[in-house]
Formats: sequence, C-alpha cells, structure tokens
Amino acid sequence: MIVDKILRQFIEVAMFKNVSHAANKLCLSQPTVTHNMKKLEESLGVQLLERTSTGVKTTEYGDLLLEQAQMMQRIYENTLTKLAFIKARQVQSLRMGTGHAWWHLFIRDSFTAYRTLHPTVNIHIDQGNHLRLMDLLLGGDIDLFVGHEIQGLNSKAGISFVPLFSVTDSLFVRQGHPLSNRVIEPVELQDYPCVELTPDEGRFQHMMEDMQPKRQARNRMHLEERVIWSTNSMMAAVDMINESDAVMLSYPLCMADFFSHHKIVPLQTTQPSTRYNVGFYLMREKRDTAHVVQMQELMQQHLEPIRHLLV
Repeated sequence: MIVDKILRQFIEVAMFKNVSHAANKLCLSQPTVTHNMKKLEESLGVQLLERTSTGVKTTEYGDLLLEQAQMMQRIYENTLTKLAFIKARQVQSLRMGTGHAWWHLFIRDSFTAYRTLHPTVNIHIDQGNHLRLMDLLLGGDIDLFVGHEIQGLNSKAGISFVPLFSVTDSLFVRQGHPLSNRVIEPVELQDYPCVELTPDEGRFQHMMEDMQPKRQARNRMHLEERVIWSTNSMMAAVDMINESDAVMLSYPLCMADFFSHHKIVPLQTTQPSTRYNVGFYLMREKRDTAHVVQMQELMQQHLEPIRHLLV
C-alpha cells in the first residue's frame, strides 16, 4: 500500500489532535495507536507529536508529514478509483454484431438501455452479413451477434445459437413499381434487376458444411441470369430500389413498416415464404459472461413490444 496503516493512523491522530478519538474512529485500542506513533517517530528519527493538556499537537516535522501523507492518501485513493473505473470498462465493455433489420427493430433500443446502465464503458456494434459476423465471433472480435439461424453451419465451430423468434421473408420494391399492387408469379421477376443487401462473401464459405440450400434458393430466383446490385449498406439499398425498378431480394417482412417510410413496399407473390428462426450466436465459453447475459436480457425486454410485427 502507498499509504500504510501506521501512516493512516498518524493522519487521524494529527487531525483529531487526540489519540483516543483517533483510536475510536480506527476501531483500535489507544495503547496500540500510541505504540505505533512512537514506532513511526523512531523510524523517521524526529518528533512528530507533542502532548498537550487536551491531547496532542503536531510539531514542525509532524505538520510536514501530515501535509505529504494527506497528499499521498489522495493520490492513492484517486488511483484506486481510476483502477476500478478501468476494470469496470473492461468487464462491461460490449462488442456485438447484428443484421441491419434487427438493429432497426430492437437492438438499437437495447444498445441505448445498455449504454444508460454503463455510461463509461466502450461499446462496438458491427452490422453485416451473418457469415461475416460469424467469422468475427470465431476470431474473438465480437462477443455475440444476432442473425438468422445458419443452415449448414460447420458443427465444429464451437458456438451456441439461442433462438429469439421466427420470421418470414418478402420481396420489396418502390411504390409504383410495375409489379406492385398485384399478386405476381416468380417468373415475372426475371426481367428486373435485383438488390442484395449484405450478400454472402466467398471468403466465408468455409464455415458452411452444406451450400446446397443456398444454391437452390438462388436457382429459384434465376439469379445467374439477372443483373445483381449488392451492397452492405441499408441506405444504399434503399436508394438503389427507389431510383430504379430493382427488386430487393428476400428480406424480413417485419421490416415493412420501416421501408414504408422510404416509400418501399413488399411484393405479393404466389410462392409461399419460408419461415426461419432468428436468435443470437455466442461462443459457448462466454455464454455466462455477465455483460453478455445482461445484453441478452435487454434484447428480450425490447423484443416484447414488437413481437406482433414479427410475422
């Protein structure tokens, strides 16, 4: 300790100007404090205290030691406060990932609640494709991420998936699009460019054991024969749709309200939509980590008011 116990006792004696009062505050016996003051004087080789009719007073040496000891005590206590602050930041700092849809629907509110609870901690939010987020999770760059359940994920990845809800996808176009306001056949989509938001990247394909479901879905859309505009930016995708006759591919129908503010509407097709699970992924060894558990609880809380939208 920078300020040891005997020096702390001296500060109390010098401030109270009374050994008994200082001993009471320190929960020590008077003989113990008196003995320690004599030990301190002997170790420094100077007289620090003089007896008076009402107690003790500090000598010139005692005044100097009191001034310096109080300064040391303030520095020490301030250091402890800073150490606790840094420790709290490290323990509670959060790094997480999310798809764009989930950020707008409930994670933004969960983030706001978390930063309100921990205003001094660092928080990093990564948005993007689920395979890219999985790569960040496996690399230790994020603590958890929210996305749809990855079919064909390599079972040796060492991660846990905790389902939160299930949704269906839709196709989206600008208001006034030639295909809007009626039920269409999938074949009618072939004449229009398509927009892919956060498409799969080839460098992350190694995490998939089975790519067949993805290939089959792309074949149904005849994507190999169509013009494709892709982006990892939600607002760029909105601009692409609004400024053309492009069709935004398979995106959660629960985002219809968000897109309506940008004059983008879902398409009605004769082909039924597949329902899939959405949840959060995390490394199994971090499942019980305090800050990860707390963020999971906040997400669950902020999901409740919007569950009616998750169709």
